[in-house]
Amino acid sequence: MYRSVRNRYGHRMFGEHNTQGAARTEVGPGVIRTELPTQSGPPLTEFELSVGERKILQFKKRPQITAVAELVWNALDANATEVRVELRRSSMKAITDVVVTDNGHGMTPERARTAFQAFGTTWKTSRTHTEGGERILHGRNGEGRLFAFALGDQLTWESTAKVGDALAGVQIRGNADHATIWQVEETEPARETPGTTVRISVPQGKPLSSLERDDAAANLTAKLAFYLLAYPHVRVTFDGKRLDPSDIIVGEPIDLTLDLSEEYADEDPPPVVTFVEWNKRMGDRKMLICNADGIALGEHGPDWSDGIISFTPYLRANLFNGLSVDDLHGLTMAHSGLLDAAIKAVQKHLAIRGAQISAEVVRQLKTEGIYPYDDQPVTGALAIERQTFDVVVTAARHALPAKGAARSLSVNLIRTALESSPGDLHAILEKVLALSDDDRRHLKNLLDSTDLTHVIGAATTVTNRLNFIQALRKILADDHLRKNLREVDQLHPMVNRNLWLFGEDWHMTRSELGLTNVLQAHLEDHLGEEVALEHELEAVPQPDGRSGRVDILMFRSRRDDNSTERLVIELKRPTVKVGPKELTQIKNYARAIIDDPQYSGVGCKWRFYLVTYDYSDKILRDIRQKDRPAGLADVQDDYEVWVKSWGEILDAGERRLRFFQEQLNYEATDDRVTQHLRESYSHFIPDALTPPQGESEQTEPTATPEQEQ
Repeated sequence: MYRSVRNRYGHRMFGEHNTQGAARTEVGPGVIRTELPTQSGPPLTEFELSVGERKILQFKKRPQITAVAELVWNALDANATEVRVELRRSSMKAITDVVVTDNGHGMTPERARTAFQAFGTTWKTSRTHTEGGERILHGRNGEGRLFAFALGDQLTWESTAKVGDALAGVQIRGNADHATIWQVEETEPARETPGTTVRISVPQGKPLSSLERDDAAANLTAKLAFYLLAYPHVRVTFDGKRLDPSDIIVGEPIDLTLDLSEEYADEDPPPVVTFVEWNKRMGDRKMLICNADGIALGEHGPDWSDGIISFTPYLRANLFNGLSVDDLHGLTMAHSGLLDAAIKAVQKHLAIRGAQISAEVVRQLKTEGIYPYDDQPVTGALAIERQTFDVVVTAARHALPAKGAARSLSVNLIRTALESSPGDLHAILEKVLALSDDDRRHLKNLLDSTDLTHVIGAATTVTNRLNFIQALRKILADDHLRKNLREVDQLHPMVNRNLWLFGEDWHMTRSELGLTNVLQAHLEDHLGEEVALEHELEAVPQPDGRSGRVDILMFRSRRDDNSTERLVIELKRPTVKVGPKELTQIKNYARAIIDDPQYSGVGCKWRFYLVTYDYSDKILRDIRQKDRPAGLADVQDDYEVWVKSWGEILDAGERRLRFFQEQLNYEATDDRVTQHLRESYSHFIPDALTPPQGESEQTEPTATPEQEQ
């Protein structure tokens, strides 16, 4: 509905337009501008839309690039051949106004009143082509103008159009604070030729980040691509850049055939996905829903994430003509089979196209002699590593230096990271290759979706755990090394970093400081003066200044919502042979802890381990009991006491890793384990294993102890 505007006394201020007495001025060949008598004032009409504000303000949530596209489409539907999108900025570089100017046929006052007086009405509803049949129409729902609310709160259209042989002007105003109220005011023509200018005032502090991104122009180009290709005489500029799809399209668009159900058998032409590849990274990567001519009507689904290819899929079908915003929301229910077929077609093509690009990148690196793998067949972890390298170097192909030593170094850095420390890969891509945040995000999504980096990370963990097991065997099996192994500053730190030996659940746990008082209170009474809690080891020196030889008590806790578990490990010196005395001590100690008032009846499960290089035959009956696991010397509802030799612990750890070892085809050779000790535990190994000062070794990179965990 609409109403005339009245003054504060209730008298009508403006009535219907009357041009009697108006001055007529010729401003160009065949173009007359009608100048209204100033004393009569311009007629103004105010409309109140029957639809509620919530319906209108939903457009504030539309994507900003889509909002700009809708304004451009409105200009193109008005037969504009020039459309200019300006981002006007303040002195602080913040966008204050978005202005869209075109040279289309403009709006007459009558058409403006018709177009703006009701939600969802437009002169385009019954048409397929623009006036004069020049071009294909985009919009038919009367909603495009409302997308402007995604950019700002105050909207103004100033339009000039021909009325007969004269020019007439009109101004339309809308405001988000009163979203259902629109004002249409007849004005003097604001220009000497037909056209429209839309001004959107951006509230202070409102971010228009998607319009300021480097890829904003490319994203807008993707939405208009088929139209601009079909009508090359049309010129659209965005923030000073002309939009030209031919500048960013890679090759020719490819139509992907869809595997459709009988429901779509009568569609002519049949629905198709046109796959367009770009040479620029697009931040806006949704599937575009289009009519059969490729005119984008809306978006569907989440962004496509691919670390190798920048592309836009256009789902084209005549059945999408005239879709409204509400229709797009219900698209999944109405055409789920068609959408699924489109997604599968895109996924299939992505796999093929990605493999083609990757093969070309690898071929080029081989030609240059810098591909870091030979052509021999590989299996296991190396095959996965090589596959991942191909993916990463392909995704980073544009960021690699063009030639020379820098290019070779970058390729080798990627290989080294994958080989030993996948966690460093993203730092290399960011700091060395300067890969953009967006490219690294898409690459991360690609790698996460294939689990390749997880497999390599697991392979690195398994390999380094196998190395550690063999390294500890090497030390304990050698009389000289074993006698020179210091518990406090050598054995203990290595065990501390590899608590997975006692169960996978313990490798990420930490000491519980609240335990110390209770453990200390019963320590001398049951375990003797030669046992020290691990946090007190710095106070155990020898006369020569080195850390002393003591038995070490380690303790850890882990909790979840339902239970608490505590682990207490007494590490005996390799020179101590455990017998009945030591077994009785650890049992008594365990019972004293369990019975302590602080922990009595709290529902905690305790595990006590007595770990030794060797134990006496006199305790075999205690630790080899029928129907009990080997080593379990005492078991109650709330605690267990175990006696384990290092040989048994290392054997158990190796058995858990055996399956992975076979898959990795990995052998822990003596050179490998010695190298691993020197690189990862250089401060904790006997001097006999340390290379002479100044000696250089050609070594393979290995993970840090933290990565082994």
